[in-house]
Formats: sequence, structure tokens, C-alpha cells
Amino acid sequence: MMRITLYLILFFTYYYGFTQQIDHADFLVGKVDIEVDADSKSVKGNVNYTFKIKQKTGSIKIDAQNMTIAKTLLDGEEINFTYDNKEILVQSNFEANTNHDITVFFKATPKKALYFVEDYQGNPQIWTQGQGKYTSNWLPSFDDMNEKVEFDLSISYTTGAEVIANGKLVETKMVNDTIQQWKYDMTKPMSSYLLAFAIGNYEKVVETSDSGIALEMYFYPSAKDKFEATYKHSKRMFDFLEEEIGYAYPWQNYKQIPVKDFLYAGMENTGTTIFSDAFIVDETAYIDRNYINVNAHELAHQWFGDLVTETEGTHHWLQEGFATYYALLAEKEIFGEDYFLYKLYESAEQLTALSKTETATSLLDPKASSLTFYQRGAWALYALRDVIGDTSFKITINNYLEKYKFKNATTDNFLAVAEEVSGKDLDEYATLWLKNVQFPSQKALDILTKSEFIKRYLSLAQERTQPMAGKWGTLAKALDFPVNDYLGQEVVYQLAGNTSPEAITLYERAFETNNIFVRQAIASTLSTIPKDLQKPYESLLKDASYATLEPALYHLWANFPEKRKEYLDATSEIIGFNDKNVRMLWLVLALSTSDYQTNNHQKFYNELSRYTSSAFHFSTRQNAFTYLESLQAFSDSILVNLVDGATHHNWRFRNSCRKILDNLLKQEKYKKKYVALMNGLPKNQKDFLEKKLTP
Repeated sequence: MMRITLYLILFFTYYYGFTQQIDHADFLVGKVDIEVDADSKSVKGNVNYTFKIKQKTGSIKIDAQNMTIAKTLLDGEEINFTYDNKEILVQSNFEANTNHDITVFFKATPKKALYFVEDYQGNPQIWTQGQGKYTSNWLPSFDDMNEKVEFDLSISYTTGAEVIANGKLVETKMVNDTIQQWKYDMTKPMSSYLLAFAIGNYEKVVETSDSGIALEMYFYPSAKDKFEATYKHSKRMFDFLEEEIGYAYPWQNYKQIPVKDFLYAGMENTGTTIFSDAFIVDETAYIDRNYINVNAHELAHQWFGDLVTETEGTHHWLQEGFATYYALLAEKEIFGEDYFLYKLYESAEQLTALSKTETATSLLDPKASSLTFYQRGAWALYALRDVIGDTSFKITINNYLEKYKFKNATTDNFLAVAEEVSGKDLDEYATLWLKNVQFPSQKALDILTKSEFIKRYLSLAQERTQPMAGKWGTLAKALDFPVNDYLGQEVVYQLAGNTSPEAITLYERAFETNNIFVRQAIASTLSTIPKDLQKPYESLLKDASYATLEPALYHLWANFPEKRKEYLDATSEIIGFNDKNVRMLWLVLALSTSDYQTNNHQKFYNELSRYTSSAFHFSTRQNAFTYLESLQAFSDSILVNLVDGATHHNWRFRNSCRKILDNLLKQEKYKKKYVALMNGLPKNQKDFLEKKLTP
């Protein structure tokens, strides 16, 4: 019994010490010196931390996931350590108010947080993702976001590539004939999860903000013609947010780097946003699927998340809600107030629906959904501004950032600043918007209906349950020139495929608006096309919108078989978004049209098959696999590519491939094919498939 008691005392002492490390030790500067190897998908080197002991302690720890730790130096002397593949523990008599440094020599082959892919030309591309994945997978660091360190990165890599990281590039030099070193300097502390680098073939354009900050925008040399559309309004948004937030941008510069097969839309690493290259768009794609919102969202995080960081998940809205709100304000600056208000209305509808489900939570629940953290968080700020007024709101934001800069904060910290500035008791506000599970729909509506546009929209939306005869005049008036984007779309949605003479007249008026979003709504909702609307519907194939072209092509092909060749000829050169949405549909329709270019059918199938390979973005591959499943046309190479997809690092794509694979393995012929193919697969894919094939 005594032995068990002693064990428990030691156990709790050990873990209490670890969870409270920031109370007795403060890590100040981290100097990182690493070499990255694309061939072995590994990183090796050392990191030196200087730290101050605040309270006497017998140990310090550094997080390190599944690494090889060669040695550790404490104050320049090699010291023993213990390592359990998660944490490095160094024991010593650390006295209060003393300064020390520790150097860790390591090698890591990370399974997450550092990703090695190939770009579209087959060259290595390497990038990090720390949030939710932990930088400690590739660098001994700190998983606790409350530990903030000033990091300086020196990265060595093969010559010929661009190496981009947090901070200011202060030096590049040759290590030897093939290896180049890049040195980046930071001047302010940050949480480890915001440490980042990206390596690949890039060019860049540098602009300067009105306040003198260098804005570095990277792009693939092969996508130079898409630079303007991709980064449109970037400087404008930077200048707007700096003025709107009312607090100077806190970092040395701001970089944006697109990468292939990224896990999310974007990530706000300190001064160094990494984002999905799915947002590299041409002028046509910009209309439907641009980088504006993600661009503004990650930029806003440079203040809300990077400068001031949440203490724990309970306060995640202080990052995501703030970034969502300020991104909406930036979009308002570009797209107008109607856009801004409609987006708020749209999210209020989604949040109201979520409130009625069993998964609904308050905004302060650390397990809340993304919809809650992002959209309800944005609504909480919009409502707060309504409660305390513009002037008090702006002063609150400035004072909050100033008080907690380079530190961590809680919701109570933020509310205390707001109460001090406004002189108002915000308990009722906090209960309604932050603590209650139920989204305050009526209050949100009351705020929104201060706008004449929202009143008009809601008045039109109320007609949804009315018969056509009773609302025809109202719908027709909403299509008067110049039509509002959202009112016009609402008319089309209310028609809902109705093909009565009255509805056809309204459709004709909707076509004639030449509003690209109204016409897009027609393409996506009118699947059965009346003969009277065939000609105007065919005009959709000339619209500058890939979101219009895809459904329009399919619906025309399905409705008018006699003109399939004409429709296919008219769209044969269109690729669409980065996921090749129009091109892939075209290939499938061409293969499904028995008398269309039959001598090229094998060529079309080969092209569709090629899009399943890892040479393409995972969204392109996912589209191709989905179409091939519908055709039930899987060659051996496609089957191999499917297993590659089923072991991919992007979980959404991986899960999609696994569903298709599971369906195939229900068929004996595909089981036999995979048994024959298995030995030619890489080990990780072979191991995965063996488990699938084992009863």
C-alpha cells in the first residue's frame, strides 16, 4: 500500500510539474538550425532555447514527437535526459531568477505537421501545418500555446528552391556545392504552433502597405498568368484591416504561400500564411471561387490568434470569431454592404438550424463546431458593436490588443476591457451571445432589420409559401433592372423548376437581367428545361462562370439529346476550376455519347484516368474517382492510385477514397485484382490494403 501511495505522489508531482511549466519556467528565444531532406522525408539539426526560471524547480520539459534525440546540452554541457517519444525531460536544480540555455540535437521523420509532396511539375514541395498537428512532430518545441517564444530559423536545403519561413530573411549562403542555408529572424514571441516554413519552386511579387509593411505574395512560375486574379485586393485589404482594427500590424512582414494538397483553406502562421493552391484562380474562377475571404481571414488572424492567443479551446472564438468578423468587414469594403448583410443573414439561418439539433453548444464550449466558433463568434462581435457603439467597440479592440499583445487571453479578459471602455454591464450580452446554447435568432433579426436591404429581402422571402398567382407581381418587380444579386437569386429559387406559363415568363426576365449570379441560380436549379427556355438556357454556356457552365452543360445534354454534339463542341476547350470540374464532366458526357468522336473515346478515358494520379491536386483526383465509380471503369493504374488516395495525408480526400475502395472490395473481381497488385505497392499502402483484404 505504501509503495502504491508513493507511486501516486510521484505520478502527480511529475504531471503537475509538467502541466504548470509556464508557472516556473519562461522560454524566451529559440534558435533553430535544421536541414531538410526531401528524399528521406526527414529533418535533422538542433534547436537552442534560452529560458528563465521563475520559480525553483527540479526539471524542465520540451515536447518532441517520435524523434531520435542524439544529445542535449544544458548551459553548454552535455546532460542526461529521459525521453518517452513524446517529451524530453531534463532534471537539474533550477534556482529561481536564473537564466539558462538548452540545446537539443535531433532527427525526425514526421508523420504529420510536416508534409512532403510533389508539385505539378514533379518537384519536391515541403510545408508545415502546426495548428492541431503540433510543431513538436518536426521540431522539439512546446505544444502549450501559452508558451510564447521568439523563434529564429536557419534552414538548409538543396539549391534551386525557395525556402520561406517566419520573420525577415537576413542571410542566404552556400553550405556546400548543393546545399544552401536560409536564415530568418523574428523579433517578437509567438506560440510554437505558428512556426512555419514552405519549400518549393516559387516566384514572388512584393508590394508595400501604406504603413510600410512588405507584402510578399508567392506564386508558381507556371501560374504567373493567374497572379492578379488570385491576389486581387490583397494590399487594399491589408490597409483596410490595419485601419479598421486600429492597431499597427505587429510583425516584420507578411508573406502568403500557396501549397499543394493543403489540409485546410489556409493557416495563419505568424507573418507567413500558407494556403491551399486551390485558390489560385483565373479571372473567370475569381467570380465564383476566389481567395478574398480566406486571404482576409488569415490576415485578421495576425492580430487575433497570433498577436493575442487564446489560453485554451474554451476561448477559441477569440481567434476564429474575430477573424471571421474582420474578414467579413474586408469583404464589405470590396463587395458592398448588401453582401456583408446577406452573409450575416445566411449564417444566422445556419446557426438557428444548428440550435435545434442535439449537437448544439454554446460559443464557450471547447468542443463547439466550426460553424459555432467562426460564424457565431462573428455574430457575437457584430452584436457587441451594436450594444456598445462603434467608438467604444474600436477602442475596446485597440485596448485589448495593447494589453495582451504577445500574450494569451480569455473571454473574461476581453469582456473586462469592453466593460471598462463602454461603461456598460455586459453580463446580459455574455449570457445571450456567448453562454447560451440557443442562438438568439430574434435578437439577430432585430439587428439585421435595421437595414432596408434586409427588410426587402425578408419581405420577398416571405412569398415562398404563396402560390404563383399570388406572388407573380412581387417576383417580377424584384427582377427589375438593375437587379440585386440576392433578390434576383431568391426569385429563381422560389420558381424551383416551375414550368407554368407564368413561371416561364419570370425565367425569361431572369435570363435577361444578365446578372451572373441570377443566371448561375437558374443553371443550378432548372434541371428540366422547357422547350420555350431552350435558347436562353443555351446562352448560359457563354457565361464567364465555371459554376454556371458545369450544371448548364449537363442539363442541356440531358434534356436535348439531338444537340449533344453541338453542346460538347461548344465546351470542348473549357477546363473550369482547379479541380477541372467542367473538363471532367465534358469527358464523361463525351464517353456517354455513343456517336460523338468515337475514335477518341479511349483518349478521353485515358485523360480521365490520368486525373486520378498524385500529379494532380486531391480535389481533381476526387472528382475523377467519383466519375469513374459511376462509370464502373477501373483500370489497374486507377486501382493503384485509389490506394494511394486512401492513405493520403488530407483526411477528406482519404475518406472519400476509402469509401470507394470499400465498395470495390465488395466485388470479388476487384479483390482478386488488388491481391495481384499489392506486392507492387509502397509498404504503407501495402500494409493498409492487407488489413482491408484480411477477413
